[in-house]
Amino acid sequence: MYLLVDTRSNKRDIVFLLDGSDDSRNGLPAIREFVRRMAEELDIEDDKVRVAVVLYSDNIKVYFNLMTHRSKKAIIYAVRSLRHKGGRPRNTGAALQFVQDHVFTASSGSRRREGVPQILILLTGGKSNDDVSRAAFDLKQNGVVSFAIGMKNADQGELQKIAFSSKFLFNLPVFGELLSIQPEIAAFVKAGIQTEPPTFVGKTCH
Repeated sequence: MYLLVDTRSNKRDIVFLLDGSDDSRNGLPAIREFVRRMAEELDIEDDKVRVAVVLYSDNIKVYFNLMTHRSKKAIIYAVRSLRHKGGRPRNTGAALQFVQDHVFTASSGSRRREGVPQILILLTGGKSNDDVSRAAFDLKQNGVVSFAIGMKNADQGELQKIAFSSKFLFNLPVFGELLSIQPEIAAFVKAGIQTEPPTFVGKTCH
């Protein structure tokens, strides 16, 4: 079931899930600048907006979780130091499941049980090597509003499964286009976005 949340509040728990595979190496400057600009616009404080950054390829690395940095200055500094992870293949399904099980949790700083909107912003540079269906379904069932932002060779069908609804799906030809959609993403995140049920695409194994 999806959650009803108080979108009038400026509280948000936001997780950036970033493709760190070998194929995305050239996109790192644009990815890093996108996250930095997002952080600049968010009202980051412990009792307002919390931010986590997770990198993935064939495995997952939590760069920092929702409780690591409590100020905008600290998060921007950390993002500027972001380095490419590397690795292949790109296992987006496993990464989605990981953030569901280990990042959107109370122990990692999530305030889901308090009704704080849970937001995932996925940036991926290509098709996943594993299936995303189950993890994408579980995130929606748990009330996580997922933005699916694909670049280069991203698979449209996968993005449709991951995105909370079609409004939160973006498929870009190159990494550099990220900066052109950043203001729109920021506006969505700051607005009351969870006002309708999620879109479920295809069959699931539930």
